[in-house]
Amino acid sequence: MAIKDLLVAYDGNEASEKALEFALKMGVKYGASVTGIKVNTPPKFDSHVERWMPKGVLETMMEAQNEASAAIKEKFDALVKTSGYTGTVDWIVEQGQPDIMLARCARFYDLLLVGQFESAFGPNKHRTVDPKELLLRAATPVIIVPKDYQVRDFKETAAVAWDGSRFAARALTDAMQILETKKTIDLLVSDKNQTDDGDQVSRMPNLNIADHIRRHGLVATETQLDLGGRTAAKAILDHCAKTDPDVLIMGAYGRGSFTAVLFGSTTRDILENQNVPVLLSH
Repeated sequence: MAIKDLLVAYDGNEASEKALEFALKMGVKYGASVTGIKVNTPPKFDSHVERWMPKGVLETMMEAQNEASAAIKEKFDALVKTSGYTGTVDWIVEQGQPDIMLARCARFYDLLLVGQFESAFGPNKHRTVDPKELLLRAATPVIIVPKDYQVRDFKETAAVAWDGSRFAARALTDAMQILETKKTIDLLVSDKNQTDDGDQVSRMPNLNIADHIRRHGLVATETQLDLGGRTAAKAILDHCAKTDPDVLIMGAYGRGSFTAVLFGSTTRDILENQNVPVLLSH
């Protein structure tokens, strides 16, 4: 997958600013265009309320929303200018449910970048973007950037969480061009991995994912994670805290030590506590 067209969700908050900064770094590195997107949620009212609401009230609300979007675009433009980025930059505004609209728009780009999801994953938590909906619906990889991440020049290192599942394989394939630009890759594995069909495939007698990575001309170092009473998410995050890779690559929604059925506990814990940008594929 050639990385030439990046979409970044931007609404002016701290998390989206980090996502934009990271997208601009990628834009420079890969010679890619960067498009910012703001999704406005249309005002919703009960039908009996809307029926009696004066037309001018709705128009005023829409005008206020458009003015807010224009102010956010000014922040977007200012950040791009401050960064010194000279590549192609675009801006679009869409109307709809944010997670669904972002997923639909992402299908027209190589990658979608978003800031860390601000709310927890509990069913009673308020959030504008449901990470489960976004990752299930988007047909392109999604990079989530921590809200407190200090965006820096790339060290050209990466970490890959591998459990032999189809989700991990999809993420690895989706991220291959990124990996092909890295000097070193940590391949994180565990003997306790199972795929979504229950088979132990992370260790197969005649197959080794490290060999596959090396055939792309890459330096891959297999790192055996010793859970030692820790969850898989904690072991992965501890490794990232020590090595500070440019990006952690992993699949979402599989069963096993790295991913679990539906939106599994490991994926959830990684995104709630992430300390590096995470590329997820489903």
